[in-house]
Amino acid sequence: MTDDLTRCVISVLAPDSIGIIKRITSAITDLGGDIDGMSQTVIHGYFTVILTAEFQTVYTKEQIRDAILNNFEPGDASVMIRHFEEIPPPSQIRKTDRYILTLTGKDRPGILKTVTSYLADNNINIEDYFFTIQGDHVTHIGEVSVPSEIDIKQLQGELQTLVSSIDLVATLQHEFLFRAANDIFSIRQLFKMKK
Repeated sequence: MTDDLTRCVISVLAPDSIGIIKRITSAITDLGGDIDGMSQTVIHGYFTVILTAEFQTVYTKEQIRDAILNNFEPGDASVMIRHFEEIPPPSQIRKTDRYILTLTGKDRPGILKTVTSYLADNNINIEDYFFTIQGDHVTHIGEVSVPSEIDIKQLQGELQTLVSSIDLVATLQHEFLFRAANDIFSIRQLFKMKK
């Protein structure tokens, strides 16, 4: 596969600042690119975005990267570009149901390793995941796709047993019940409301 491409996945990491999305999207648009997907967040003052774009002209990864970096101060941004390939999400490969996993309790190292290892070992895909720390208290919220053949009550029990060993409380609710109870459309909004 050559470095020439018309559709690609672009990821940018940089210290957060006003207008950072404008700098990235302007560079892509000025190359004739059409952005057809984007997700971004800021963590501890660091901005990161992943987006997909299609170009009418064939460019190399270096040409696209240079166009984006020209809108930043030298050394401020890191840009990764790869060829876009149609990859069906795991939820389309097998029948799953989406659940919201919440963990609350005292923060400590190793929570993510413990929980994500358990989920991976049970073929549960993480679709979205956030956590917030206030003082020594942590709240994790994740959207997970659970294979339909898994017994949810057993899964809830195993999760609670697992995290109780590290002084956390776990709840697992079907996304429809969670959204109805919390009246939200995104787990990101839940964190914004907590601030």
